[in-house]
Amino acid sequence: MTTTVDKRLRRPVLVGVDGSVSARGALAWATAEAASRHCPLRIVHAFSWPMIGTALDMGSVVDSNLGLQSAAEWILAEAEAYARDIAPDVKVVASLIVGPAAPTLLSEAHDADLMVVGGRGAGGFRGLLVGSVSATVAAHASCPVVVVHPHGDGTAFRASPAGRIVVGVDGSDISAAAIRFAFRQAAHRRIGITAVHAEMPNRQNPALRVPPEIADQVEQQLFAEAMESKRVLVPGIDVRTKIVHDHPAQALIDASAGAELVVVGSRGRGGFAGMLLGSVSQAVLQHAACPVAIVRPHRSQPVGKSSPARRPRLAVAAPDALSDLKERS
Repeated sequence: MTTTVDKRLRRPVLVGVDGSVSARGALAWATAEAASRHCPLRIVHAFSWPMIGTALDMGSVVDSNLGLQSAAEWILAEAEAYARDIAPDVKVVASLIVGPAAPTLLSEAHDADLMVVGGRGAGGFRGLLVGSVSATVAAHASCPVVVVHPHGDGTAFRASPAGRIVVGVDGSDISAAAIRFAFRQAAHRRIGITAVHAEMPNRQNPALRVPPEIADQVEQQLFAEAMESKRVLVPGIDVRTKIVHDHPAQALIDASAGAELVVVGSRGRGGFAGMLLGSVSQAVLQHAACPVAIVRPHRSQPVGKSSPARRPRLAVAAPDALSDLKERS
């Protein structure tokens, strides 16, 4: 009885889909993640009605709206069928929501444990590595966000583990949250962790005249202390530590080659307080060769402020070709 209640109380993995190759990769990754966590998968597709012109245009607007809704229903049903096919034991809930993509996903994130989005959506400009929706969600979401890029050849990123979890460590509170997230990911997926700390040559203040070897020892001690507490909390994880003399963003981008996931804090030790995403996080988000998780410490909602208003949902019937799929209880 207790086990059943616990499963029902588990918050879902949330994934946004829009029919793009990038979104398909995000869906595959999110489905595998929900399966490893033994939690529900929530699929959301958001779309907006076109602006209405004059009364003379009403006929064409209605036709356009019907076509847009049909396309949206198909995208959602196809995504739901795909998730059920690759993870039949995962409870899948699909929602079609009227509203702009980024605000809709941010609103839905309040009920999720993790959000997964594609690096660039169907409407993105080809030259952008990370689309505006993905960047906005990564900067503002109330839960950790994983951004999944397509492969260089345009195919969706595969869901099966391909390497280790890479996490950036800099001694900050946000970095500590990233380390905790990385250990949980490694435990779910039964893979190892590579913790990367980049020691910038110009980080030391010349006026202090600290010998380089002393500065290195201090950095290594801080790095070891940051990792040791998490190693005790999640035993049995293969942890490798790596200290490099390079820019933190470049070090993490280099380490992302062949990795399963790169985990970074939303803002590092040297970031400006007003920045939602630090420069290192932004660079890794744009250029990493694998999915990127953006993590920030949990912030409780201020007293007296209500949650963002929910956007209306549409009750959607699956197209005939998919209507014979069995609904999970």
